[in-house]
Formats: sequence, structure tokens, C-alpha cells
Amino acid sequence: MDKNTVTGLLLIALLFFIYSVWVTPPEDKNAANNSAKTDTAVTTTADTGTTAMPPALKPDSAAAAAGLTNFKTAPNAQEQFLTLENDLLKITLTNKGARVYRAELKNYKNFEQQPLVLLNGPDNDFGFKLPMARSVENTQSYLFDVVKADASQVVMRLYHADSAAYIEQTYTLKPKSYALDYNFTLSGFDKYLPANAALELDWKTNLIKQEQALSNERSTTGIYYKEQEDSPTYLSETANDKKSISFSLDWVAFKQQFFNTTLIAQNGFKAAELAIEAPAAETDTTLEIASANLRMQYVPGAEFNFPMQLYFGPNHYKTLRTMKNGMEKMVPLGWGIFGWVNRWIIIPLFNFFSRFIGSYGLIIFLLTMVIKFALFPLTYRSSMSAAKMNVLKPEIEELREKYGKDAQRMQAEQMKLYSRAGVNPLGGCLPQLLQLPILIAMYRFFPASIELRQHGFLWAKDLSTYDSILHLPFKIPFYGDHVSLFCILSAASTFIYMRMNNQMTPTTSKEMEMQMKIMQNIMPVMLLFLFNNFSAGLTYYFFLSNIITYAQQYLIKRFFIDEAALHAQIQENKKKPAKQSKFQQRLEEMMKAQQEMQKQQPKNKKK
Repeated sequence: MDKNTVTGLLLIALLFFIYSVWVTPPEDKNAANNSAKTDTAVTTTADTGTTAMPPALKPDSAAAAAGLTNFKTAPNAQEQFLTLENDLLKITLTNKGARVYRAELKNYKNFEQQPLVLLNGPDNDFGFKLPMARSVENTQSYLFDVVKADASQVVMRLYHADSAAYIEQTYTLKPKSYALDYNFTLSGFDKYLPANAALELDWKTNLIKQEQALSNERSTTGIYYKEQEDSPTYLSETANDKKSISFSLDWVAFKQQFFNTTLIAQNGFKAAELAIEAPAAETDTTLEIASANLRMQYVPGAEFNFPMQLYFGPNHYKTLRTMKNGMEKMVPLGWGIFGWVNRWIIIPLFNFFSRFIGSYGLIIFLLTMVIKFALFPLTYRSSMSAAKMNVLKPEIEELREKYGKDAQRMQAEQMKLYSRAGVNPLGGCLPQLLQLPILIAMYRFFPASIELRQHGFLWAKDLSTYDSILHLPFKIPFYGDHVSLFCILSAASTFIYMRMNNQMTPTTSKEMEMQMKIMQNIMPVMLLFLFNNFSAGLTYYFFLSNIITYAQQYLIKRFFIDEAALHAQIQENKKKPAKQSKFQQRLEEMMKAQQEMQKQQPKNKKK
């Protein structure tokens, strides 16, 4: 392994270290209050019992005390719960505010194998604010009348106190869909709202833990949004953040590691105030507290409609892509070439194997085999370059004995030897760098793949999170409170791979040889700390990749490389006029310039 390869590996390790530190969520200053509550339903009983949100917004207190409310409700009206259900979703609606009270994904469970609930009653505020003459009203404060409730649609109304004007909210759930159609209507409100009225929707939700690894899930939880005519973007996923947006928005999403709740506006929201906060305690099961104040463009008239959709579903690339509004960008596949590799190579291959094979461990194995054989030409070139360098090792040793005390002269003579022998010193490094996009793409793919969620392989119970063969009674900084066997196997295979390469690669000095040995020992230890909390699918892939690469290099050396023939070819190359590449010419010129500067230094000192 030459200096450039060592540098490349150091950079990769540094990238992993920076990423792991970057995604560690900081402590925050706000905490949610925990309480338990059981609600009695008319149509459906909803047992909520989790973290409570702050009290719901209420109408102006002075106006309410004086009995000046703008809406009328039946004297003995009670909160009712109604259910819309298809093969994918079970939606519980409440007539208090005519809002979604609870959203359950029927085909998924949380890490405790309990129902996976994205919205949970007390943890969710969702109300429209209307600037009425008597007060600013919030729809969540009122009990709506249920005017229609069947298997696919629920319609609820709130009538004005003085007329037949009403607010109507309609929910429609289609078969086999994660999207709940939602329409907000103001009928006859042109008499009560100013022409330039600012209608606002206040939405606030506690995002609750669904996965085993709390810190990993929290670091991938946040708010995404899409401005019209622009690509989706997001607030910080690793720190408290807030943003005022004065542009029209297509949608706003409260996103977790593998799931999201997204509010989509057919005609766009006019502006928004978004905020994300972490609870004060790192161990709190509330991941983040997400809030959005969304403003709508009110158009005066006998009837004002604002059509929307609520998506409750997985962060599954193909599923989100069917929404045709850019929501698939919430799946963190990487930017630039890394995202391109995932979207157009890795995901199609993964989906292809998934059609025929039920074991995701076997799918990862086949995916790794395909990738490594596709990259075999690069591995071959790298191995051939290492073999040529190994053939030159005796001559390098002679140069070291002759010029070992003069590092610059040693480098210059070594470059001359490479040039005469027709050996490219970067021949082993460049193929490794060309494989880097695949490596980083896979680094992003596995932790974001909901397909691996709760699917085990061998001792790993869930390939989407870390595997553990031993739980520790304490937590080691930067390591965790568990021992990942796939992480150990990845580190061990990296050590073997680096040792093999070091034995094949000549060095220019004893110092360089010592550095490579130190790197050989430090790199696996770094991987033990960096990979211990990574998903088992990713560490399993790294282990397979190392083993397959090792096997390829062994087979290449055993059956494709004849060092005696290489030595004879190199000796023949030496007899030919040396043809230097532009890079070699520039490198030689730089070395000559440095040597001249060194020669001039003693003369300058004498003056």
C-alpha cells in the first residue's frame, strides 16, 4: 500500500468520523410532559396514553367569558371518534376540531412490536385560526357536527352562531393509499371575514420513538418542506432550528427515520413559520417537537375551498416517488454522484433481487457480489500495479541504501525508476478512489432502507439498526453500550486486508514503513468505534466487501500475475527511451526546484 492509498483510507475514516459526530443530536432546553389519558368514543374508543402536548389553543378568553363566541354547538355535545380504514391505514378522527386524532400504519410495528402510530391524540395540535369580528377563533376549540360518516368519508361542520354559514372539513380515504384526502371549506364566511383575512393553520406534534436506536432515529428526525418551483429542503436534523418562509410551499413534512407525516396543499401555502426542538433529556421517548404555522390565501366569496392531502406512511423511495411532488427526496440517498449511484444502480438491483429472494441477508450478499464483480477491472488494475511495485522492491531497497539519508533525492530517483520501468505509482491508488462513490453510496443506502427494517439475518435481529451480541451495563464514549459482531468482523477483515497490501507495497523509507504499520493497527480500532452503532446491513456489507476483495486479489495473484514475466517486461521497458507523463514531468520539476532551494540555503546563511 503506497502513501496515496494510506491517505485515501485516512480521508475515508475522517469522513466517517465527521459524519458520526455531525449527526449526534445536542441536548435541548425544552421537555415534553408525560401523562396518560383514556378517551371514550362514540364510534371508536381510542386509548392514547403517551406524551401530552401543551393545552390546545383556545378562543380569546375575554370574549369567551362574555359569551361572545362566534360558533354554536349543541348544549350536550360530546367528543366523538370516527374511523376511516383501508389495507394500509387506520385513521381515527375526532369531532373536536374536526381533526385527525390518531394515525396507525397497519403493516408496520414499532421496535417493541406495538402498533406504529404516527399521530397520537394528546401529542398533536391541529387547528385553523380565523380572524373573526369578536375574537380570533381556533377550530380545535369547538365540537363539530358529524353530518356524514361512512366507510370511506367523514364530513364535519361547525355552524356560525348568527347564520347558516359554516366551516366544513371533509376526510376521504381511498383503498390501498397512504394519502388521506382532506378539504377545508368556509361557506358564507364572506360576511364575517375581511377580504384580506390571514387564515392560519397551527400544527404541532410530538414525534415519538419508533426504532431501537434512539440517538440514530433522533439524528434523522426533522422538518422537510418544498417551496414551489424548487427542490425540497429541511431544517437541521441535529439541532434546534426554526425558519420563516415567505414563499409558497407545496408541502410540509414531519419526518422520522423511516416514516413521515406530510401535509400537502393543492394550491400551496402562502407562507410558513417552522420550528423543530429536541426534548431536554436525551433518554426522552419524544424524538423532537415539530411545529408549523401555515398561512393560506383567503379568496372572498360565497364558498372558499382549500384542498389538501395528509400522507401517513413509510419513507420508501418508490412509494414517495408515486406522489409526484418531490417527497422521495426525504430519503437520504446522498448528494451528487452518490445519490445518482443509489437511485439508478443500487435501488434497482436491490428491488430486482427482492422480487425473487425473501432473505435480506442473502440479497445484500448478492448485491455485494454484483458490485465487486462490476468493479473487478479496477481491482485487477490495482493488483497489477501492486505486483509491479513488488517486483521493483529489490531495486527500491538499493535506492534506499544509497540515498536513504536524502529523502528528496530518494523520491527523485524512485520516480526515475518508475518512469524507466513503465510503472505508474498512482496505478494502485486511482482504482481505489474510483470505487469511493460506490462506498459512500452504500454508506447512505443501508441506514435509509426501510426494506431492512425489522428483518433479521444470522444473529442480527434487525438489519436497519446495529446488531448486538453483548449488552454492556455501562456506556463507553463514542462506542455505546453494546458490542456489534458485524462491526468486529468488519474491523478484523480491514486489518487483514491492509496487512496483505502493506506486505506487497515497497516504501521509500523506514519512516514510511512505520507509518503504514501504525495505520494498519489504528484503522481497525477506529472502525470499531465508528461502526459499532451503524446499521447491521451496512457493517455486514463492509465485511463482505473486504472478504470478496481479498479473495479477488488472491485469485488475481495466483492465476493472473506472473512476477517473473513482469520482471522481464520491466527490464525490457528500461531499455526503451523513457516516456514521462505530464504528471511525472511536473513532479520531477518540483523536486529539482526544491533541491535548488536547499542548495541556495547554505549560501544565503553565509551572506
